[in-house]
Amino acid sequence: MLRRKMLDTLREWRAKKNNECLLVKGARQIGKSFIIEQFGKEDFASYILVDFVKRPELKAAFRGSLEPSAIYAQLSLLIPDARFIEGDTLLFIDEIQECPQARSALKYLAIDGRFDVVASGSLLGIQYLRDERDTVPSIPVGYERTIEMHGLDFEEFLWARGYGEEAIASLRGYLNALEPVPWAVHENMMHLLREYLAIGGMPAVV
Repeated sequence: MLRRKMLDTLREWRAKKNNECLLVKGARQIGKSFIIEQFGKEDFASYILVDFVKRPELKAAFRGSLEPSAIYAQLSLLIPDARFIEGDTLLFIDEIQECPQARSALKYLAIDGRFDVVASGSLLGIQYLRDERDTVPSIPVGYERTIEMHGLDFEEFLWARGYGEEAIASLRGYLNALEPVPWAVHENMMHLLREYLAIGGMPAVV
């Protein structure tokens, strides 16, 4: 999914939340955390990050009761600067595959509805059992909306290389009109396409 469209999708989800959490799936290093953090900081009075890779001790908040008030109380104690503002807080649970109980908790956090909850994961569907307390999660069917994010496509690659909307629209115009692309433009675009195919669509590399 295009990053610009992803931000629009996040905002649309917030407007139509309907008591559901959002789960963003995709490969590592494609910008999931970056775009969700941008959404949280731009659109909410309070943004709270729970990253199970950087701070594995935060799993403890989900290992007991899955009652939302108990989870939020523990997170408040574990994250000193966390501010839970009802109706204006984004709780971002990153690398959720590291804590199956957190995936199960999404149902109850969605029903509670006081705060917006977005989760992301890179290895969902591949279960790693870290210790005897980790179990296969109960998937919160009906309370979890899933969207897939991918690496940069060729259009985004062109944006990153400095090409604007007008230039890309002009290129697309040849296709829509079924007209041949001028030779010099064709050669330049083919050079860029080969470069894109060689380095891939990982944002940091591009």
